[in-house]
Amino acid sequence: MKTRRIGIMTGIFMLAGILAGCGGNQKLSDKFDEGEVKEAAREVIEILNDGDVDTLVDEKWNTVMKSMVGKELLKDEVLPIIEELGAFEEFDREAVTGNRDRDTEQDFAVAVVKVKYEKRKAQFTISFDEDMKVGGFFVK
Repeated sequence: MKTRRIGIMTGIFMLAGILAGCGGNQKLSDKFDEGEVKEAAREVIEILNDGDVDTLVDEKWNTVMKSMVGKELLKDEVLPIIEELGAFEEFDREAVTGNRDRDTEQDFAVAVVKVKYEKRKAQFTISFDEDMKVGGFFVK
């Protein structure tokens, strides 16, 4: 059951990432500041660690993410996974790249953040649109 749940969530978030234009690594667009992207990614992870899905969806998700990954899905499927990781310990490593949606030619910043938790590590991949709203989210 746990493996199936993780597989379903992976598929949902990968789809959201694909729709947000996270196709291939590119240089970060001049429209983004690398430090700001890293800070925004850390903030998203902290909000998720706190279990505050209302703030996450209402304030951080872009329109595409809101339509694909709502509050109930986060509460029912994602929060239990985060809780299984144990207590947050520290942010480990971070990297930022750029991507461009081929259809809309919209630029995205993609942050990859490795996080240490009490029981194990996790890697978050979070895509941001030019308004610094989350357009793609993946955790493994």
